[in-house]
Amino acid sequence: MNKISEKIKSILTKNKNLSSVASADFISSGLGALFWLYIAVLLTPEEYGEISYIISIAAFASTLSMLGAYNSIVVLTAKNVKIQSTINLISSSVGLIAAIVVFLIIEKSEIGLLIFAYIFTNLAIPYLLGKKEFNNYFKIIVVSKIVAVGSSIILFYLIGHIGIIIGLSTPLAIFGFKIFQIFRNIKVDFDLLKKHSKFIVTNYILNVTESISGSLDKIIIVPILGFAVLGSYQLGLQFFGILVIIPGIVYKITLPDDSQGILNKTLKIRTIIVTFGFGVLSFILIPVIIPILNSAYNESILPIQIIALSSIPASIALMYWSQFIGSEKNRILIVGSVIYASSLISLIIILGGYFDSLGLSIGFFVSQTISMIYFICVNYFLKNRGVKDKQ
Repeated sequence: MNKISEKIKSILTKNKNLSSVASADFISSGLGALFWLYIAVLLTPEEYGEISYIISIAAFASTLSMLGAYNSIVVLTAKNVKIQSTINLISSSVGLIAAIVVFLIIEKSEIGLLIFAYIFTNLAIPYLLGKKEFNNYFKIIVVSKIVAVGSSIILFYLIGHIGIIIGLSTPLAIFGFKIFQIFRNIKVDFDLLKKHSKFIVTNYILNVTESISGSLDKIIIVPILGFAVLGSYQLGLQFFGILVIIPGIVYKITLPDDSQGILNKTLKIRTIIVTFGFGVLSFILIPVIIPILNSAYNESILPIQIIALSSIPASIALMYWSQFIGSEKNRILIVGSVIYASSLISLIIILGGYFDSLGLSIGFFVSQTISMIYFICVNYFLKNRGVKDKQ
C-alpha cells in the first residue's frame, strides 16, 4: 500500500493538474460513500431501494438525452472546437422531453430536477476538464458534493426520504450557472455537429451501454423482486463503490501516460493487489459491519459480501480500460460494455428470479468477471498479433 501511495504521489507531484483531479474525485467519492452508508442506517431496505430506483431512472434518462456529451466535450474542447453550446442545447432540449415523459409515467415531479442536475453536471464538468481548468474542477466538484450531501440530509429530516432526491438535485444551480456562461460565450453551430458526428455517435453508444449496466439493472430489479431487494443490492454496490475508489483514481492519473504508450504496469499490478486485499478484508468484516449499520439488512450479508468481492475483477478490467481508451481503441470498449451489460441484465433476470438477492450478487460478480476475461483475452490477442507483425 505504501509503495502505491508513493508511486501515486510521485506522479501527482510531477503534475499538479492531476493532483487536483485526483483529490477532488477522492473527496467526492469518500463523501458520497459515507453519505449513502449513513442513509442506509436511517432507511428501511424498501425505502433505500425506492431512492435507488428513482436515481437510476434519472441517471438513465439523462444519459439517453445527451449526445455522448462527456467524452465528446472533453476531447473537442481540448482541441478548441466550439461545439459546447450546440451539444448543450440539444441535450437540454431532449432532457426536457425526457423529464416530462418520466413524470407522466411515474408521477414524481422531483425526478425532473434530478434529470437536469445530472445533465448539467455532465455538460459542465467535461468543459472544465477540456479547458484544463483543474483548480476550478476541484472547487466545483467538492463544493457541489458538500451542497448535495448537506441539503439531502437536512431535507430528509424535514420532509422525509423524498427530500434526499431534492437535495441531490441542488447542484443543478451551480452547474446551471456554468452552462449559462457557456451559452453566453459560445454560439450554437450545427455545422460543427455534422463535422464531428461520427466521434459523437461513437461516444453516445459507449455512454448508453455503460448506463445500461450502471442504471438499467436497478430499474429491472424492481418489477421482478421489489424495492426491498433492490435496497439490499444497492447497499452492496455502496461497498463496491468504496473498494474501487483507489482503482478509479489510478485510472485517471495513468490515463495520460497510457495515451503516450507508457503503461505503468507496476503501479497497476500493485493497485490490483491492494484491491484484492481490501476486497478479501471487506468480505471478512461485512458480517460485523452490517448489523451495526442496520439489522434490517442482516439477511443480505452474503450477497453484499459477494458484490464487494466483485471489486477485484472490476479493478483488473479498469486497468485494461485505461490502456485501451488511451490508445483510442473505442470499438474494443464498446464491445466490452455491451458484453458486460448484456450478461449483467440477463443474469439479473435469470438468477434474480430464482435466488433473489443472492442471485443478483452472483450475477453481478459473474458479469464483472466476464468483463475482466474479455479485456485480458483482447489484450493477449493484440500483443500476439503485434509480435507476429514484427516478425
